[in-house]
Amino acid sequence: MKKILLLLLILTVFACKDKKLTEAQQIVGEWVGKEIRFPDNVLCAVMGKDTTPDACLALMDAEYKVLLYVDSSGCSSCRLKLSQWKTLMSESDSLFHGNVSFLFFFQPKSKKELSILFRNEKFKYPVFIDMKNAVNRLNHFPDKPGYQCFLLDKNNKVQMIGNPSASPKIWALYKQVISGQTQEEHSVPVTNVSSSSTEIKLNDLQKNKKSVATFTLKNTGNQPLLISGVNASCGCTKPVWDRQPVAPGKETTVTLEIQPEDAGFFHKTVQVHCNTEKGVITLVLTGEVKE
Repeated sequence: MKKILLLLLILTVFACKDKKLTEAQQIVGEWVGKEIRFPDNVLCAVMGKDTTPDACLALMDAEYKVLLYVDSSGCSSCRLKLSQWKTLMSESDSLFHGNVSFLFFFQPKSKKELSILFRNEKFKYPVFIDMKNAVNRLNHFPDKPGYQCFLLDKNNKVQMIGNPSASPKIWALYKQVISGQTQEEHSVPVTNVSSSSTEIKLNDLQKNKKSVATFTLKNTGNQPLLISGVNASCGCTKPVWDRQPVAPGKETTVTLEIQPEDAGFFHKTVQVHCNTEKGVITLVLTGEVKE
């Protein structure tokens, strides 16, 4: 019965349309309960620098593990979303006291490029640099990135599929499985939020130069506003926000530091994950980046 419930929860997160639902059913049916195999002798690194294998092997002993696989295709900073993962990992440590580890297997086009990204994001967690794509060759992961993240139990068997850095609903389900709580036990009272503007047009954007935009959010409900994370659509946009609860009637700000990497039209979205009815507030930045 528990397996059936989990499958239904996963499917409601993944898809609404018939075609996507059928795809999700096939993938869930194939992967939930499957044991993940890990290769030997994969490089372990922290901030792009090689470290001892023990630093990464120790992660394998946790009660639950979140496995993320990222191959060499596409934009590395956009796909990795390191700032979002840091937020989830911090919350995980607070909730589960080290009983959850994160296994990051990256197959980069360039190890140097990945190292620079780690340093820029100050991402100090041990990761596996899998240049030979060994973990994928052992397991043959689904092709779509949305299905290349897994919640594993102590025996490395898949409990859930989906990327929690891309969806607060998936992260809520991960936490539900890890804690053993029902959805009702894990829920937080919702509130309402208003903003004078959820879109800002910047007129002074320059390539490789920092700019700042600030959104003001007001808690117009009767419960404290809790912002659990702020996710930007690309690594060139870094959010800063107050992590303390916002009392009813009070305001808080979300400040975005932008450093465009290319000239031309600029359009980025930022998702504020919080305890509103929809669970997320989308903020938009636009502008024209000059050389």
